[in-house]
Amino acid sequence: MIKLIGMGAVVLVLGGCTSLMEETVSKRAPFDLNCDADSITIQQLGGRTYGVSGCDKRATYVLQGPCTAPGSRCLAVMNSSVDDD
Repeated sequence: MIKLIGMGAVVLVLGGCTSLMEETVSKRAPFDLNCDADSITIQQLGGRTYGVSGCDKRATYVLQGPCTAPGSRCLAVMNSSVDDD
């Protein structure tokens, strides 16, 4: 029973981290892609790497710093970008 509770806590923490990481990317990408936030799609590519597409543009972001809690210094840094024209 204790193991199940511990595993549940880990899932909740990791789930919270993932949503915080996606939120960090979703705040940065509209500016970089010059695109409305409603037009952007975010996909986790692995670990701390996210792909973003919208307005005929694509970009890859890598998260840097601690992304563990709201207010942490989690930064979304663009790693590459492509115009889909």
